[in-house]
Amino acid sequence: MSASGSRERVLPGGGSPTSSVLLEARTTPRATRRQVIATLSAGLACVAVGTCLGWPSPTLARMSEPYWRWPGAGIVLGAHGARPALPPPRPLTPDEGSWVVSLLDLGVVLGSLPAGWAADRWGRRPVLLLSAPMFAVSWMLVLVAQGPEFLYVARLLQGLASAVAMVVSAMYAGEVSEDALRGTNSTLVAMLLSLGTVVSYSVGPYLTYRALACALLAVPALFVLCFCWAPESPHWLLARGRRLEAEEALRYLRDGEARGPLVICAEADRIEAAIVEASARAASAGAGAGMRGAARELLLVAGPDRAAFLLVLSLVCLQALSGSDPMTAYSATTLPGGYVLGADQVVIIFGVVSTLATGAGALLIDRVGRRPLLTAFASLQFVSLLGSAVYYSLDERTQVDLTAVQWLPHAALVLFGVAYPIGLGTVPNALQMELFSTRVKGLALPAILVCFNVLTFAVSKLYEVVWHAWGKDVAFWVFTVDCLLTVLLAALKLKETKGKSFQEIQDQLDPRRKHRNTPTWPS
Repeated sequence: MSASGSRERVLPGGGSPTSSVLLEARTTPRATRRQVIATLSAGLACVAVGTCLGWPSPTLARMSEPYWRWPGAGIVLGAHGARPALPPPRPLTPDEGSWVVSLLDLGVVLGSLPAGWAADRWGRRPVLLLSAPMFAVSWMLVLVAQGPEFLYVARLLQGLASAVAMVVSAMYAGEVSEDALRGTNSTLVAMLLSLGTVVSYSVGPYLTYRALACALLAVPALFVLCFCWAPESPHWLLARGRRLEAEEALRYLRDGEARGPLVICAEADRIEAAIVEASARAASAGAGAGMRGAARELLLVAGPDRAAFLLVLSLVCLQALSGSDPMTAYSATTLPGGYVLGADQVVIIFGVVSTLATGAGALLIDRVGRRPLLTAFASLQFVSLLGSAVYYSLDERTQVDLTAVQWLPHAALVLFGVAYPIGLGTVPNALQMELFSTRVKGLALPAILVCFNVLTFAVSKLYEVVWHAWGKDVAFWVFTVDCLLTVLLAALKLKETKGKSFQEIQDQLDPRRKHRNTPTWPS
C-alpha cells in the first residue's frame, strides 16, 4: 500500500495499471451492440405501452355501433336457430368511451410509485418482466368484454402495467449504458413507445375488434422472449452488495473479454463509490433509509439529488404543458379543412414525422448534447405554436381573409411533429435517467411520471373546454408561452451532461462540492 492508501497493481507485461485501463477503456463495437440490444429488449415493454395508448383511436368509433365485437361470440346464431351463447354487446355511450380512454392514465398514476419501490426491492429485471402478464391479462379482458365493465378493468390494468414498464425501463436503460451511450439508449426507449402507438394506428383500422386485441397480445409475449436473457442492472446489484454478479453483468455489457478485467473492476469501483457517497451524504443529513429517506433527500436535503429533482420536474411539467397530447388527440378536429390535404391526411403525416424525429433525436442527443438540442428544438416548437396561435387569433377574432395562408396550421403541426420529439420529447427523458443516484431513483422517476400524467390528463381534458369557452387561440397561446419558458430554462439553468460520468454530473449539480478528476482506478 502506498502512503495515500491506493493499491499498486503490476501487470504481467509491465506498465502502469492506469495507462492500461485508459488504453482499454474505449468501448468496442460489441459492447455498444450489447448495450443497445439490452435497451431495445427492455424497451419492447414500452412498445406494449404504446399499443395501449393507440388502441382507442381505431376502436372507439366501432364501440358506439351495434355488434362492435363482430365477428365475436354472442351475435352468430347456432344450428337451427339456437340461442347465441352470449347476449350481443351493447354500444358504448360517449361518457363510457371517455372512461375507457382515461382509466389508463389513472392506472399509471396509481402504479408509478409502487413500481419504483418494487424495482428497488426486487430488481429491475424481474419487476419489468412482471409487466408482461399484466398486459396479457388486460388484452384477454378486452377479448371477452361484452360491455364497458371489463374494458374499465382492462384499461386500469393496462395503466398499472404501463407504469411498471415506463418507470423500470427508464431505470434499466440508464443503468446498463456507458456514459457515451446513455442519451441514445434513453431516447430509443421513447422511440419504441411512439412506435407502439403507430402500430395501433396503422393496424387497427384493418382488423376486427378481436383480431386487433389478439395481435396486440403478441407484443408482451415478444417482450418476454427478447428480455428474459438480459442481465440485471449492475447499479442495483452493487447497491445490494452483490459485487460478483455486478461484475459478471458488466463483463457482458462492456465486452470484458476484449477490454480486460481492469476496466470492469474500475467501473464497478466507480459505481460502488458513488453509491457509498450518496448513502453517506444522506446519513449525514439525517435523511434515513428507504422510501421515506429518499423523499426527504429529494425534497429537503440540499444536494445534487434535490437539484436534479427540481430541474427535471420543471422540465417535465413544461413538457406536459407544451401541447403534445392535444396535438395528437385533437388535431383532426382542430385543423381547418379545404387545403391540398385534408385534416386526417395531415395527422397521418404528423404521426409518421414524429416517429422519425424520435429516431433522429436518438442519433443526435449524444452527438450534439442535451442543452443545445433542447434549446434549439424548443425554439423551433415555439415557432410552430406561435404560427398556429396567430392564425387562430386572426381567424376567430378578426374579419381578415386567411384563404391564402390556410396552409399555416397544417405546416405548423408538421413542424411541431419534428421539433417536439427531438427537444422536449427527448431531453427530459434522458436527464431523468442519468441525474439521480441509485438511492433515490426508485422514488424520483415514479414521482416525475405521476406529475407528468396528472398534468397531461388535465391538459387533455381542459383543452376542449378552453377551446369552446374562449377559443382555440387561447390554448395555443398558453402552449407558446410554455415553450418560451422552456427555452429560457434550458439556456440559463441546464448544464451539459453529454459523455460525463455519474460522479461528474453529481458534482455539476452541487456547486458547493469541490470538482475533481475521478481517478481511472479508484481504490
